[in-house]
Amino acid sequence: MSTKAIRKPRLLWFDLNNTENAEQCIEQFLPHCHVSLAGGLEDLTADGEHPVPDMLCLQFDRPDSNGLNLLLEIKQRSPSIPITMLTVQHSEELAVWAFRSGVWEYLVLPLSNSERQRYLKSLRDLCEMRSRPPGSQRQRPRRTDQLPDCVRLNREQHAHQPLYAAIAHIDSHFRERIDETEMAELCTMSTVRFSRLFKQYCGIGFQEYVMRKRMQAAEELLFNSDIPVSSVAYTVGFKDPSYFSRAFRQHFGRSPSACRNHRHQSLPLPLAAPLGEGSDLGD
Repeated sequence: MSTKAIRKPRLLWFDLNNTENAEQCIEQFLPHCHVSLAGGLEDLTADGEHPVPDMLCLQFDRPDSNGLNLLLEIKQRSPSIPITMLTVQHSEELAVWAFRSGVWEYLVLPLSNSERQRYLKSLRDLCEMRSRPPGSQRQRPRRTDQLPDCVRLNREQHAHQPLYAAIAHIDSHFRERIDETEMAELCTMSTVRFSRLFKQYCGIGFQEYVMRKRMQAAEELLFNSDIPVSSVAYTVGFKDPSYFSRAFRQHFGRSPSACRNHRHQSLPLPLAAPLGEGSDLGD
């Protein structure tokens, strides 16, 4: 790479979100790029005041037909300018469509720091390549050296991979009623196979896993808040505070009130025998 300082990449940003605006996402790039927010397709025409951008960034929260058709129109109007598609709603079909449509990069929001750094490096390499004079050797920048997880999984991980969607759902929604049959359907498995693989992967059964998530959340609330025990019960997904107290005592070996009384002590709560897997997690 040339020792000459590389200028900041110029990004022309199209905010195609249906709800929140793109400002928060744009802020992540401002220290490293010059970003201009597009007002319309007329901004694709460069002039003395607005030079040709190095990248067209199209940001979506939930891509719809209007937004995706606009991407195709932008690609048709400015075929020489690469496009980055940023989206919150993601699917394999959408990613395949994007790359078949000629998108240079496809990013799923929110971006992790490592993914943002990877993208910025690729962007700088692209700008450096495009800034070279005609006739000079132009080597296409390498955008990633990392193999995707799906090809690096061993046989056991491949067997458990369908469970990831269910575990992510439980971790986000354990305060709600969660049905094992519905989770099995989410993973396109029979309930029997789902139950067997879940226990094999997590080391505990499905219902015990959900109960542990609720107990951990309840313990945190008892230690770090002064809300009534009954409110803690409702907050972590129980409809009956009495059942919550019994379950809490069976899980930790002491009542919720005793837990709160000992919140200033540094000793962790001892675990009692696990709650039976036949408990009704809808209560």
